[in-house]
Amino acid sequence: MKKKTNRNYFIVIDQSQEMWTAVKFAMKRAKLTKSNIITISFIESVSEGMMLTTSTEKILDKDQLDNEKLNHKEVHEYIYKYSKIKANAEIFKMNDIDDFISFLNKYSSNSTIVLATSNDIGKPGPLIDKLIYEKSSSLLCPLVIINGNLQDKEIEKIT
Repeated sequence: MKKKTNRNYFIVIDQSQEMWTAVKFAMKRAKLTKSNIITISFIESVSEGMMLTTSTEKILDKDQLDNEKLNHKEVHEYIYKYSKIKANAEIFKMNDIDDFISFLNKYSSNSTIVLATSNDIGKPGPLIDKLIYEKSSSLLCPLVIINGNLQDKEIEKIT
């Protein structure tokens, strides 16, 4: 597959307060570099450990996908309102992290994934842990981890 040439900033949407810090940081960078923004989210596999028919699983997955699309829409509207950038969305299953890594690697070093540290647990969240400790050797896309406590005025100072 041909690698993408436009610069992209990927933001993981999880509805946390820290997510908004990552959104604002990525918006600032994307505006400065005339780049794209792609929001990413994950759904849990509802069928894990259950005996569900394929059609039941599809219905449950569709409900989750519809909910995630609404979450993306909220973030996309915010991004467009404050930066005039039209964001795109991608949704992955949490247990298919390798599909997520492959997706990111299509964009290689021309793009950046932005994650913010969590305020609540005092350490990086599970996605940061997985990307750094388990998958770092297979991740070609640069990963930027910002402090989830950054204030808007601090983000504005970053160039």
